[in-house]
Amino acid sequence: MNLRRVDRRHVLAALAVLTAFGLLARFAVLGGRVFHWDEARVGYWTLRYLETGVWEYRPIVHGPVLFHVNAFLFETVGTSDAIARSVVALVGGLLPLSAYLFRSRLSNSEVILFGLILAVEPVLLYYGRFMRNDVLAAGFALVALGFLLRFIDTRHEWNLYAAVPGLVLALGTKEIALVYVGVWLGALLLLLDHRLFVAREEGTTWLAVTEPLAKRLIRGLKGYRWPITFALAEFLLLVVLLFAPRPELYQALAAPGKLPGVVHAATVESARALFGQWIAGGHEHSYVAFLGEALLTTATVSLPLVFFAVFGFLADRYTGDRPRDLVSFAFYTGITIYLLYPAITDISAPWSLVHAFVPLAIPAAVGLRISLDWGLDAWDTEDWIGIALVAIVLLSVVGQVGFTAYDTSYRAPQDDDNPLVQYGQPAGDLRPTLMDIDAVAQSNTGTDVVFYGDHFAVTDESVADQYPANSNWLNRLPLAWYLERSGATTASATSPNGLPENPPVVIARVEHYGELADHLEGYESRTYELTSHGTETVVFLDPSALDNPRTWSFRS
Repeated sequence: MNLRRVDRRHVLAALAVLTAFGLLARFAVLGGRVFHWDEARVGYWTLRYLETGVWEYRPIVHGPVLFHVNAFLFETVGTSDAIARSVVALVGGLLPLSAYLFRSRLSNSEVILFGLILAVEPVLLYYGRFMRNDVLAAGFALVALGFLLRFIDTRHEWNLYAAVPGLVLALGTKEIALVYVGVWLGALLLLLDHRLFVAREEGTTWLAVTEPLAKRLIRGLKGYRWPITFALAEFLLLVVLLFAPRPELYQALAAPGKLPGVVHAATVESARALFGQWIAGGHEHSYVAFLGEALLTTATVSLPLVFFAVFGFLADRYTGDRPRDLVSFAFYTGITIYLLYPAITDISAPWSLVHAFVPLAIPAAVGLRISLDWGLDAWDTEDWIGIALVAIVLLSVVGQVGFTAYDTSYRAPQDDDNPLVQYGQPAGDLRPTLMDIDAVAQSNTGTDVVFYGDHFAVTDESVADQYPANSNWLNRLPLAWYLERSGATTASATSPNGLPENPPVVIARVEHYGELADHLEGYESRTYELTSHGTETVVFLDPSALDNPRTWSFRS
């Protein structure tokens, strides 16, 4: 395919291929990595929601989308790590198709390259295989932005109506969607500054620039007042459907008199909870430290993306007649979120980069297209030095991106030295032991698992039936997800005398190994990290509980 003669058919065909590759890359061995602490927390509460039918918005675990979708999947398909991650993998894999929404603002080749970056960028790939809301929020926001641009460019009302679900779904996955909207407005002000700067250079007054823009805006609001009204009503309806507490929503549908209370809970009370958790609550940490960690991860994993994004932005801004609005808008959005996120987050984690890298993929596509054009120009003029330089750069980028994506997502997805692994990821391969515990839980009667010691013990095992659980229960993650899936009966003990007789499984921090080994003579012990480091935990298994015909049937 000649990048200089790419038509719309080529664009769609290329994006379809990239989407197929993106889906394959995300669904391949999707259940291979043991659940991260955060995945297990949300997964556990989803299982409880499925069991009880009770759900309400809790900002600390973010929006309702994953809860509602995964509860449906768990009920209809089953529970597994892969199924829990499948909605994120699906949305992440389909992201290259969203590039087509920007076809009126990018060249055909840039649209393809935009889709390519969304398909293969290592951070987007890794967290597209992770049951978190970041890829969902960034992806839905990108789709909403794309449909809004289509509405502006075509004036077709259905594009406006299509943008609303994207925005609501972004908000329904993570509260960062509110930050997106604020950053978008700031980026629009910078685009206005572009026009004012050009006006000064051309000897035109600021009023001559702003007055026509203001009149166009007012005419647009008046001319589309009904579509905008319908879109606002659509937004409110979808927010209520997503954020309304369960089972109160279903009760209100049967008894309409309860609807005002449900609407109030879904809107006003949800807004209060969000404000209390993420705005008024505050998060004390070092901005410099968090930003430094983000910069280090970027330099290690995603330097090509940032390089081409900066290059594409500068080249588009300072060459040609004038900079394109979309390229500048996307760059301002990405850089602002990159610099802002360390200030508003509660923990430092590589998944924060997703929110900056999705918009930065647009100027990066421009930079990559310019580099390819240089290579084609060098080929046409038989400039062998130019050809060699471009080839070296592009091959280096392909090699770096390909190796990094393979290394972080497939070869070592939970190793402590993986720059994309966050602290809550267990470092070892827990799966053989988890399979044994599952088999025990299916075949045993009585208590299946005893958590031992002050780190894990709780006074009442039902403490986790409603969020929030106490810190000791949270220390059990990600095991709590797997035990809930297995239907395991758990208990707590803080001394050997408090252990039940012949417990099939005992779990404790490694410092309790000596006192437990004496008491659990003949038990098999296995040691793991429940996080990336610093949480060595020993699992004692009774061989007789594993070596019996009932357990064999569940292990086979």
